[in-house]
Amino acid sequence: RLVMRVTATGEETALAHIIAAVQRAQSSRASIQRLGDRVSNVFVPIVVGIAILAGLWWGLAPESAQQVHGWIAQFLPWHAQVFDNPLAAAFITAAAVLIIACPCAMGLATPAAIMAGANAASRRGILIRDGVALEKAGEVTAVIFDKTGTLTMGKPEVAAIGAPNSSSACFESVAIRADQKIGAPHALAATLARHSTHPISQAVAKLSAVDVQISDWQEIRGSGVSANIQYPTSNIQHPTSKAQLGALRWLKESGVDFSGAEKFVAEWSGQGATIVGLAVEKSLLGLFAVKDTVKPGAAKVIEQLHRQRLKSFLVTGDNSLTAMSIAKQLGLKPENVFAEVRPEQKAEFVKKLQQQGERVAFVGDGINDAPALEQADLGIAVSRASDVARESADIILLKSEIEAVPESLGLARATLRTIKQNLFWAFFYNALGVPLAALGFMSPILCAAAMGVSDIVVIGNALRLSRWRSSD
Repeated sequence: RLVMRVTATGEETALAHIIAAVQRAQSSRASIQRLGDRVSNVFVPIVVGIAILAGLWWGLAPESAQQVHGWIAQFLPWHAQVFDNPLAAAFITAAAVLIIACPCAMGLATPAAIMAGANAASRRGILIRDGVALEKAGEVTAVIFDKTGTLTMGKPEVAAIGAPNSSSACFESVAIRADQKIGAPHALAATLARHSTHPISQAVAKLSAVDVQISDWQEIRGSGVSANIQYPTSNIQHPTSKAQLGALRWLKESGVDFSGAEKFVAEWSGQGATIVGLAVEKSLLGLFAVKDTVKPGAAKVIEQLHRQRLKSFLVTGDNSLTAMSIAKQLGLKPENVFAEVRPEQKAEFVKKLQQQGERVAFVGDGINDAPALEQADLGIAVSRASDVARESADIILLKSEIEAVPESLGLARATLRTIKQNLFWAFFYNALGVPLAALGFMSPILCAAAMGVSDIVVIGNALRLSRWRSSD
């Protein structure tokens, strides 16, 4: 017997969202395309006017037109036949101008490149929301990384436990053994952490399977968890006490005394561990050093971004010692590391960089990253990101590896460069072809062939993106 629950219908599945995003990217209009449209709106009436003037010139003043034609012909490598009949010359010249100036190449310049770029990105596991996002990605100057789950594996484990030494009143590391996982502080910390989905909480929750009776449990975003407990131990004087498990900054703000914990915090923070404290009624009962492994390719990603002349920043809620240790492993500059940043402050940090003239891309995966992803000029969400983060992002990496970040930005810049090349050649072609047609050097048949060639050049240049390879 197989029981199934439908959680998403056909239009709501991940595959349907991917298909919709690719189609949206292909059909969207970037601002640079609107620039081409505005130019075309002016270009068309000007060309019509030139065609009328050229026809009148060849029809009403054929001698003057032929004289100018003959003078210019001596500088050109080919000779064009001129009709002796002024009326025929007028109509043929006007038709040639209209044909050669057909703005097909300008109309194709941007959508062809966007379609090719979006398809090339999707084949690499990079989902671009629309053409505007593709254009924004090509203009990025700074990239901000969230730490947990983005630069790190997102699977932290408790590496050490700090317990108070009765003789010295200092917190010392104790070994994590199976027989100690039922100890009172371990059980209390695990119980408090068990109801949270945060990766650090889940790591602490594995310390013990014992449940402690708690009530009024609540999670303070970016800080920790708290609850009321009835926990009969010699360390607790009150039958009902408030227990807190979370960031040291939050516990200090709550008035918890950290005397004797400095050595343990400094030792493990210097090794890149996140320190979590357990306190009951403002008394510190234990410290937990939670370590998360840096992704193997993270340092290479930072190096590639530096080679692309992009600034890289790390923002994290960890203390400065932990953040600097992670930054050292990644090759980040100390001045580009910002620690003890609350989730709601990430968007403010993005805004601060934008006010300094930076075009900011934010890379994150959690619900807390959604405001920053929305505030950034370009939001990038990794594959295991929450639904909220995905909806806020402009680019979704279908592969969890962040190696796709420099690749996506490089491909976006290549697409933007291709759009500009297409627009340049389209305008250059018309700027050169219209005068030649007006002076009688190009017949309508030659103009039609040249117009087709210009379209082929623009499309062929866009299709080069399908074979694009990163040089980094």
